[in-house]
Amino acid sequence: MSGGTQGSPKHKLTPNLKKILEAVLFLLNQAENRGECLTQYDIVKSIFLADRSHLNRYGRPVTFDNYYAMRNGPVPTTVYDLLKGSENILAKFDIDEPLWQTEDAPQISPKAKIYTHPIRMPREDTLSPSDEEALKDALGTVNSLTFPQLRKLTHDDPAYIDAWDENGNARAYLISYGKLFDNDNFDQAEHLSFSSKHI
Repeated sequence: MSGGTQGSPKHKLTPNLKKILEAVLFLLNQAENRGECLTQYDIVKSIFLADRSHLNRYGRPVTFDNYYAMRNGPVPTTVYDLLKGSENILAKFDIDEPLWQTEDAPQISPKAKIYTHPIRMPREDTLSPSDEEALKDALGTVNSLTFPQLRKLTHDDPAYIDAWDENGNARAYLISYGKLFDNDNFDQAEHLSFSSKHI
C-alpha cells in the first residue's frame, strides 16, 4: 500500500502480531457465543474502533497495527492481510493455516466473506482486560449500526479525513497515528512508534 503524502506527520508502528491474532480470535469467539458471524468489514472496523478507543483512554492501541485510509474507510493493514490468509502472511504469524473458517457471502455483497468457527479461544496471557473491554465495546458498536451508519462513523473520523485524497492516484494513504487521538498528539505517536519496536 502507498504511504501517501497527505495530511499530518506520519509515524509507523511495529504491529504486535501476537495481539493482532488474539484480537481477531477474541472477536470471532464473541460473535460465535452470540450465534453471529462476522464479515471482514465487521472485523477491521471493530479493530479500528478498539485501537482508537484504547489509544485515547490508555495511551496505546490494542494491536499497534498501522492504518491506511481506503475508499471504504480506515483499514488495519496487518489484520487485513491476516484475514486474506495468504501463505506468506500465515508464515509471518507462525501458523500453518487460519484459525477460523472463511466462506464467501454473496448474499451480503459480491466480494464479501464471513469468518466463523474459531478453533480456539484467545490466549489469556496476550490481551489485557482493557484490551478485551475495548474490543468487546467496539464489536457492540459495529453490531448496533447499519452499514451506512458505520461507514459514516469511520469516514467522518478526523484521522481518515486528514489522510484520504479523493482525487489522488493511490488506493490507500497512511493514516497519521497522531490524528487518532481526540486531541492531536504527534509526540505520543512518535513515542509509540519507538516503543512498538521493543515490545
